[in-house]
Amino acid sequence: MFYSKKRVLNRAIPDNDPNGLIDRVQVSRNLTVKAVEVHVDIAHPYSGDISIELTNPDGKKKTLQAPTRVPGKNLKKHYVGDMMSDFAGGKSKGEWSMKIVDSGARDSGSLVNWTLSLELANSKKSEIFIDDQEDLKSTHVCHQGGKISSMTGYVNIEHSHIGDLVCKLVSPSGKSITLHNKTGGSQHNLGKNFTAKDLEAFNGEVAKGKWHMDISDQLKGDAGRLVSWGLNIKTTSKAAAPKKAAKAKKDNLTKIEGIGPKINEILNGGGIHSFEQLAAAKPADIKKLLEAAGPRFKMHDPGSWPRQSKLAADGKWKELEKLQDELDGGK
Repeated sequence: MFYSKKRVLNRAIPDNDPNGLIDRVQVSRNLTVKAVEVHVDIAHPYSGDISIELTNPDGKKKTLQAPTRVPGKNLKKHYVGDMMSDFAGGKSKGEWSMKIVDSGARDSGSLVNWTLSLELANSKKSEIFIDDQEDLKSTHVCHQGGKISSMTGYVNIEHSHIGDLVCKLVSPSGKSITLHNKTGGSQHNLGKNFTAKDLEAFNGEVAKGKWHMDISDQLKGDAGRLVSWGLNIKTTSKAAAPKKAAKAKKDNLTKIEGIGPKINEILNGGGIHSFEQLAAAKPADIKKLLEAAGPRFKMHDPGSWPRQSKLAADGKWKELEKLQDELDGGK
């Protein structure tokens, strides 16, 4: 499972003070950590003065950024991969703290926001957080063909003030209906079942494709977590049986620089199995597949993948090799 918590702060970083600014995230789930990622957004006129340290609940510390004394304005950076491996194998539960120190005089800045993302083992329960005054979009893919004759659904959200929430269900065609609209006042948690009558506006729509649950928290003071949501869709008929055809071609997409075995699986799950299909895909659409797979894949840049795949599809392996020599991690 993935746990991701964003802290929007806009807090000043003490100038030339070794005590720095410390912010904390509490994790309640006691699971084994597989991987850690941190993103920071710092506003500062001389970012070379900044150092960043992350501490896990066991007290293990890791310097993510040391002062460089190199001139630069602002610091937006993603810390991931081998440099975070010291935290792997530890437990997630407890306090994770971020310490930011401005060790130079005269220039001062602020921590705009930071995000802690954990990949955790041995749990099927989601930890998708709804931040104050921000929107969350969760996606389910329906593989069932045909047009909808009826459907039911449910949503389960943990929140301390459900009157802050607006929930909308969006079909693959883009049609949207509002399921919850700032009702319930200060009641805790939103657990709703939606009948065929509630969702009849979708009748006649094509079932197959991406369905989105859009949730917005429109007031400050309370945050929550999307636990789960789901749909039960019935169609008028099954999709027509396809004519017998040659087996779809499948290529080893890991030959494209920047694509590993896991991303190969993600692309396959999105219907991309061959070099020809990847060559025809738009980088923006590939990026959406990566983002939907979880925070650990957001940093990958698929910009060169279609160009590499076109050379592979045409059998131009020497030209592909030359291109890959010029690339850095697929970029």
